Amino acid sequence: MAEAFVYLPTLALFSFVAVASALMRHEMLILACIPPVFVALIVGFVMAIYAGSTFGLLPTGAALAVGIPPGWWLARRLQPRDLLIAIYLGWAVALVLALIAFGFPDHE
Repeated sequence: MAEAFVYLPTLALFSFVAVASALMRHEMLILACIPPVFVALIVGFVMAIYAGSTFGLLPTGAALAVGIPPGWWLARRLQPRDLLIAIYLGWAVALVLALIAFGFPDHE
């Protein structure tokens, strides 16, 4: 149960990073979004496969969908510099949660 409370928020944060980066309006700052999106898509994909088989597709899909509205809303509300800070902050928190999630033993 504790594993779900770590995996699912991590997926939500990774989807936030991807959506908010896709909506970045600044030509140069979008280049700074490449590392967070790259890591979020790869690690998020691996975590989504494991979460889908462990917790089910509905909670996994819901966790991925939870990150979309905040990403869209913040991209419309914040200036590009502030959005970049929010993206990197979300990415940092997601990486810490992913590190904790990878520490759980595997279920067989």
